[in-house]
Amino acid sequence: MSDLGDSSNEAAAADQKPAGYGKRVLGAIIDFLIVAIIYGVPTVVFFIGLVSAGDASDKGEPTTTAASMMMILGGVAGLAALVWAIWLFGYRQGVTSTTPGKRAAGTRLTRIGTGEAPGGGVGVGRFLVPTLVNSVIPVYWIIDYLWPLWDDDNQRVSDKMFKTQVVLDGGPTAPVRGDPIIT
Repeated sequence: MSDLGDSSNEAAAADQKPAGYGKRVLGAIIDFLIVAIIYGVPTVVFFIGLVSAGDASDKGEPTTTAASMMMILGGVAGLAALVWAIWLFGYRQGVTSTTPGKRAAGTRLTRIGTGEAPGGGVGVGRFLVPTLVNSVIPVYWIIDYLWPLWDDDNQRVSDKMFKTQVVLDGGPTAPVRGDPIIT
């Protein structure tokens, strides 16, 4: 038998300790609050315009330009917030292994077996797939976020799909340089 050696990096990830549920929840709450604030402003602007337009319509008056502009501005800002969220919580998380919440909790996302960042495409998929599945099966997010409670590897269902795992970060929990939200 020839010795071909093992070309995988399985040993490189041996020192990776899966993050506990509490740290995962802390990171998720921080990330959720950031998203809620970013989406909150365009949503409020859009609905103020919508209510203003509805009031004008109820009175038999034409919709004001200001109301129409507020709805358009809210819609465009909401779309910009969506693109930003996909970039930060999808692509950027895949490339850097972190989000603001993960940094604060002292965790990071890794590819199973290598311990390295999973990559931008995997990050975007890991962000978008649960959202799309949840639009068809409305309880998916609940199941996905509770799954690590009974999983031996502390993985979400989405982690299993994309062969990723959230592990404790041995490095500094604060960003080394730049803005903590985008670095």
